[in-house]
Amino acid sequence: MEKVILKSYAKINLFLDIVNKMENGYHNIKTVMQELELHDEIKIESCNDNIIINCNDYDIPLNDKNTCYKAVMLLKKKYNIKNHARIDINKVIPTEAGLAGGSSNAACVIKGLNKLWNLNMSLQDMCDIGIQIGADVPFCIVGGTCLCEGIGEKITELAPFKWKYIVIVKPDFSISTPLAYKNVRCDNYNMYSDNKILEYIEKEDYLNTCNSVANTLEFVSIKLFPEIITIKDALNKYGAVSSLMTGSGSSVYAFYNSSDDAINASNELSKKYKKVFLTKTIK
Repeated sequence: MEKVILKSYAKINLFLDIVNKMENGYHNIKTVMQELELHDEIKIESCNDNIIINCNDYDIPLNDKNTCYKAVMLLKKKYNIKNHARIDINKVIPTEAGLAGGSSNAACVIKGLNKLWNLNMSLQDMCDIGIQIGADVPFCIVGGTCLCEGIGEKITELAPFKWKYIVIVKPDFSISTPLAYKNVRCDNYNMYSDNKILEYIEKEDYLNTCNSVANTLEFVSIKLFPEIITIKDALNKYGAVSSLMTGSGSSVYAFYNSSDDAINASNELSKKYKKVFLTKTIK
């Protein structure tokens, strides 16, 4: 096998509750992540020269700051691989959006090189590499619908959450993850401990699942970026079942019951925002 081409899927957080802050400075979280049809495309080839990263998005670093580059280096070191890799990224998922674009790209490289280099890694082996790159990478390796705890590395697969009509809006501004967590206060811990979203997902009660979405980081970020409320209001105006900021932002998504409502919302929001996407959940 000389090359593989993989779809690198985006994610949203259906739920994100912050449990506490650990001694190492990281936050202990409880979150439900959901894989989406929205994706980048990653072509991976084994080569003998150097690690080469190409991308159609000029804002993406092509050096050792790139998550794909980090994935290659970690695998080379762990398995004493002499070969290098060429990676071509066709970027669709916006960056710094809370959609795990970079994490998903790294996950694809780990899975792709596992095949190309015949590493025979288990799912857990791949996740162990992924967590060294970023907290969302293990989920992006597993995919589907998952409860993620700790910093995101403790993964429990859930029954699939299915929803056909989702609109995502990425505003012109971004919210860095460190900034979002820096503004979390003690009274923001366990804000949604009584939330029943896990129960609704297990029962395949998708409507109540939509109505139970919650994100502590949205609560925090709205104070810094009130335009998040403006976007949510605009999405809700077109009949959204519910809307929420995903991850640390700045993207906001909304669930719709019909394609007409979703298309109308997408068309209207596209007049103001450059990055608006229609998508659905997948497993």
